[in-house]
Amino acid sequence: MNKINNKHINKNTIAAVVLNGESYKSQIQGDIIIAVDGGYEKTHYADIFVGDKDSVKLEITCNEQILLNVEKDATDCEVAIDYLIEKGVKNINFYGVLGGRIDHILTNLAVMAKCVKNGVKVTAYCNDCDIYMISDNLQINVTKNSIISLSPFTDKVHIISLEGVKWELFDKTIYKDSSLTLSNIADKNKIRLIVDFGIVMVIVNK
Repeated sequence: MNKINNKHINKNTIAAVVLNGESYKSQIQGDIIIAVDGGYEKTHYADIFVGDKDSVKLEITCNEQILLNVEKDATDCEVAIDYLIEKGVKNINFYGVLGGRIDHILTNLAVMAKCVKNGVKVTAYCNDCDIYMISDNLQINVTKNSIISLSPFTDKVHIISLEGVKWELFDKTIYKDSSLTLSNIADKNKIRLIVDFGIVMVIVNK
């Protein structure tokens, strides 16, 4: 069985990946916490540090550290994700995805999509929204009347069903260059989405 910082990894293990974006105002949740470069200063504790230290001022005290060169062909975040996938982690919570440079944000979302392609369940917890990236199905509790947006990450996504919102969808193909699924409204306390083709972001605004 794989281990990270002497912690056993199984199919239910949740890894929290803390990036150098916004500081999350609520509690960071995960069985294992990975601080990615400047994300080290956005969490009170980390099992592992991954990064090139170009945005860290504090002394790093993690037992396990993956130190990288500043010049490389992948972001610190992608290296951290590749490490977790190799270790068999199947659930990742991201923090600090938003905030900062727009190119960093887009790359963070792309890395989330890479996780989905590798069979990893991912969610980005942000101060103003939660972002789910899925290719199969999603059932979550939401606040009634909250704004729910779907944004295809692949060129097209086929939705079998979207329920629990004002404008429900059934057997509908949505496209990356369309705004059709922006700003729906939750009319129940739970939404259900089933997808059988493509990858879609589900953004639940708080």
